[in-house]
Amino acid sequence: MIDDDDAHRPLPVVLKPVADELLSSWLARHAAYYGVSGPFFAKWLMLGTRNLSLLDHRLGLAQVARLSEKLRCDPIALIAMTLIDTPAGSAELICRDRAPQICRSCADRHAREGASGAVPKHWQKAWRVTCPACGAPLSDTNERPDTGETLRDTSPFSHVWKEAVTGEAVIERFLRGDGSFDYSPIALMRALLVHTWRPCGANGREPAAGWALGTIFPEFDNLARPIKRRINHAVVAALPIAFRPALLAGVSRVIANPEILNTVQDDTILRGRRAFERLCETARLEAEVARESH
Repeated sequence: MIDDDDAHRPLPVVLKPVADELLSSWLARHAAYYGVSGPFFAKWLMLGTRNLSLLDHRLGLAQVARLSEKLRCDPIALIAMTLIDTPAGSAELICRDRAPQICRSCADRHAREGASGAVPKHWQKAWRVTCPACGAPLSDTNERPDTGETLRDTSPFSHVWKEAVTGEAVIERFLRGDGSFDYSPIALMRALLVHTWRPCGANGREPAAGWALGTIFPEFDNLARPIKRRINHAVVAALPIAFRPALLAGVSRVIANPEILNTVQDDTILRGRRAFERLCETARLEAEVARESH
């Protein structure tokens, strides 16, 4: 337990962060260690906010100084635990709420090492389907942990898993400065989630909702329609994780064969077509900028 008398002294025990751990996760583990809630701990640290998760995305100099003093750590190391240095192009692919994915193998290892509940940064990244630490497939955090099932088992698109992993690697390469692509894979993710209409619905008369990605994987449209409000090309990170393998596999196919975009364009109508064309042009220009900068 901590009290006001400790407010001007460093914490007596500082927990070791796990590899790639989020700052909010590290602070939450300290709160649990000292028997207080996260909001109380944030208030006690005088951080100007009771929401520890906000610190992952915005961390002021005064907050850095305060945390560095209380936790006896290097300010640069503190900043590295946040998502502030995320490349601009991928900021929209960071999930801001509860991490939608988890690596069960790493979570078990964290627990064995006394760091139960630790959340690495890559659990927030909406382009990951595998763990960069151990290579295991990630799991949906909504799945029961005792089943041992991963996204490769539970996703309705498990049949394109290998292509999804390839798409994940493509995005990682692009974010690390690889300028060899004709199109930005990040912009392609947005383009493939553009909403459109299919000429005929199930009754053969009324138009049916669809997405650009449905041209590549027709089953995507049928599976996505019940949750169509959750699929928005402007908010890629909101895509339910079960659908992520399809999106990454679609990116992989387009990168390998850009002519696919012409087929998708021909199958996309009304406002969706205009949005798709605009995003494809954005993808081309972003890739061009990446090439010229290296």
